[in-house]
Parts: sequence; structure tokens; C-alpha cells
Amino acid sequence: MLHAVRRAFIALALAASTTVAAAQTNTVTVAQGFDPQTLWPNGTTASDNLNAGGVIVEPLLWNNPATGKTEPLLAESWELVAPTTMKLTLRKGVSFTNGEPLNADAVVHSFKVFLDPKQAPAYANYAAAIDRVEKLDDMSVAVHTKFPYPPFELMLTQVYVTPPAYWASVGLEAYGQKPIGTGPFVLKEWVKDSQLVMERNAQYWGNGPKGNGPKGIDRLVWRPVPDDAARVAGFTIGEFDIATNIPITAIGEIARLPDREVIEVPSYRIFQLILSSLDEHPSPLKDKRVRQAMNYAVDKRLIIETLFAGRAFPLNGQVLRKEQLGFDPSLADYPYDPEKAKALLREAGYPDGFEIVFKFPSGRYAQDREVSEAIAGMLAKVGVRAKMVSLEAGEFLRQLRARELQPMAFLGLAPLDDPDFQVAQYRSSWRYSYMRNAELDALIDAGARETDKAKRTDIYRKAMQLMHEEAPIVFLYGGFDFYGVSKKLEGFRPRGDQRFFFYGVTLKP
Repeated sequence: MLHAVRRAFIALALAASTTVAAAQTNTVTVAQGFDPQTLWPNGTTASDNLNAGGVIVEPLLWNNPATGKTEPLLAESWELVAPTTMKLTLRKGVSFTNGEPLNADAVVHSFKVFLDPKQAPAYANYAAAIDRVEKLDDMSVAVHTKFPYPPFELMLTQVYVTPPAYWASVGLEAYGQKPIGTGPFVLKEWVKDSQLVMERNAQYWGNGPKGNGPKGIDRLVWRPVPDDAARVAGFTIGEFDIATNIPITAIGEIARLPDREVIEVPSYRIFQLILSSLDEHPSPLKDKRVRQAMNYAVDKRLIIETLFAGRAFPLNGQVLRKEQLGFDPSLADYPYDPEKAKALLREAGYPDGFEIVFKFPSGRYAQDREVSEAIAGMLAKVGVRAKMVSLEAGEFLRQLRARELQPMAFLGLAPLDDPDFQVAQYRSSWRYSYMRNAELDALIDAGARETDKAKRTDIYRKAMQLMHEEAPIVFLYGGFDFYGVSKKLEGFRPRGDQRFFFYGVTLKP
């Protein structure tokens, strides 16, 4: 890794044109894994898209990583006035950067788009509980749900507000490429697959000594850098002020730099192997015994110890983390047992194993290629011969959205920190789900409606037990996200879903 970093370091140092933006004292340059496909946050759930788009287009509320609480943004207050009704009072004096006012009409319009599965399919799970939204007066709305909904506040953090007249004039696709918002930055230039440049919104409502707007930052530059070594090298020489997905092997080198640091964040992301059992994806994986065999064949602890130096954690055979309501302490990971895996394969009719396509991303997650290659080697020892297909991040996300990551793929999912948002990703109707199970669907639906904490816990534990038995995925690991950050940036705090914001962030001279 260090040799690769040094090679990348030399190449970057010779490319003088790449350091122009970073040389501007009031510029912050961010290196992420890929170039955004859209800057409309409700058009995507991928963090690299959301991080960039979210500084232009703002939500009603946000979950502040510094406090762990839901806090006001475009809605300055909210009140549950009935079990299924939330009243939102909007912030006065806010305008979109094209002059349109932030008001109830804009919020109702934004909810209308959010609730339309054809326009915002990525958020269908979040929108499923909403019944209707009504304008109460010019600066307040009421959001009605179909049933009492435990993560009501968290759901509202996902609704991004757009200007209705501009939206009507340009349409969804064009809006994602040239968004107009209320946020602290405005789009200046976008050279696809090269750089995305934003400038400070001088009229931002959060500017001023008491506001939460970023201070000292006149320009944001986003750079797509899929290669880990190049991202580390650019960060160490000062080309980037923020670099995501820093590999474990580079942390020690960065720690020795006087003006650089690595921020470690416990991740919400659950890493897994998709094992599609859908009828439209015929493969040996349709047999539960084969899926269980795949779990026995992968040495999760070896991956954690060797590729992540122990800085990751086993999943205990479930997709809910220990900190989450519904985690079942009675469950454990499938142990590494190649002989058990072979026995199950023989029992399922595959004594000599089989060949299978294995898709994985390159540059989407930290060390995604290395993990995938290690897993392929482990599967080979029990006779499962993986045909490796590497996908660049954009194509990987397209296939994820289209349910084309089949029959087997490496995936990490990091929704908001509520069991409904995590477990609902395996509901039969959801586009990321590669299983259909009516019993699990019923448990998912029940958990979304149950407000009694003990009963809700019991529902999700039953769901975890069912998933453990059915083995729709290989339960791999959770871990930590590592960000390289310049020490000139104060108040920068990423969140466990790999989201980061510039509220309250100061760039020191």
C-alpha cells in the first residue's frame, strides 16, 4: 500500500493543474470515490451524491452528528399534534437562490415529488408511511401518516425542499444537474468525472455570527478519486482537505503529518454478500442449504483481522447492530466451517461445487476489491468458483437500483439509524431486496407500526431469527469509516451513514 501511495504521490505532484483549487486559501477540496450522478438528494441514497447535493438543497430537519439529535433546518419547529399528524412550522425569511420563497407551497410540492415512486423511487420505503400533506397557512404544513410511525422525525430529515416554479420549468433530470436550493453553496461549474465546483451562497439564511452556516469557506471543490492510493497521496500533499474511505494501511502514515488527521466514525453500514433467491435469477442460491453453505465458507474474522487490522466487527448473524432496537443477542455468526459448507453443498446436489458470477464494486467502499478477492478465494476452497466482475461505482449503483446485482454481489447498506429503515431493505417489494418472504414482509410491516418499545423489539428479533435461518445474504462485517481531514477544518463531523455536512464548520486561515 505504501509503495502505491508513493507512486501516486509522485504522479499527483507532477500534475500541477490539479492543485490550483486547493491553493486558494478559502477553498475546501473534497476527494470522494466517484463523481455524483445527481445533485438532487431525493434522487439517490448514495452518500457521495448526497454529500455534494446536500450543501445546495436542504431538508426540513437534520440529524446532527455532534448531538445525535434531530434538529431544525428549513422547519424551525415541529410538533406531533396527533398520533398520526406532525405540524411543521417553516423558517421565515428564507429564499431559494433564484428568488422563490421558502413557504408551505414549496414544501407541499416537495412532498408531492417525494411521495411519487416514479420520481423518487430511492425513498419509497421512507415515504410509505405518509398518507397526505396539507398546507395550514403560508408558513406551516401538516404531515399525516397512515398509522402511528415511530421514526417520524427521522423520516422528515429525508425530505429535501425544492423551488416549485424552477422544478416545473426544468424537470427532474435537469434539476439534478443544475439544482437551485436554499443551502450554503451554489453550483458554479461541473466538469463530469473531473471536478464539481461550488461557491458560497452570500444570501444564505444561516450566515452571520449566530448562524450555523460554514465560516471561512468561499469555495467547495469535489473531486472523484476512486483509487485508494491516489486519494491518500492527494490528501497527504495537501491537494485535498477531506478524503473519504481512507484505508487502514494509510492511517499510521497520516498520523505522522502535523497538519492532517484521520477521523474515525463507527459506521451504520452493514457489509454483506447478496445471495439472490429470486425466481427471475435462477442459480444454485435458490436453495437455502447453498446459501447457508456460503455463510460457513467465508471466514469473516480473518477478513476483519487481516484486511482491517481488527478495526471492524462481526455482525452476529444479523443486519441490526448491537446498539439498535431489535438486535438479538441470542444469535451468532455462522462459524467458519469449510467441511460443513461442503456437506451442505453435497446435500443440495452440488458435490463438486459450481461456478457463479460474483459482482463487486471498485472504489465504492474502502478495500472493496481486496475483500471481494479474499471472499472468492475462500469460496474456491469449498468448490464455489467465482467469476469475478468488477464494476465502477456508477455502474454498480445503477445495477443496484435495477436489481441487477445478481446472482451474487458484495454490498454495503447504510440507511438511517432505525431498525425499520435497515430491515425494510429486505422487504419483497423493495428494489434492493433479493429475497421474497411473506413472513418477513409481515414482520417488517408490523415493526413500522408498533410504538410500544418492548413489542417492537420482539418483532425485530423475530425478523432477525428468520433472516438468520433463511440466509438471504452472507453476513460479513460492520466497521468504521475513516476520513482524512485537514486540521484547518474545525467542527467537521461525519455521520455513521457516511453523510457529512458543513453546518458549523470553520476553515481556519
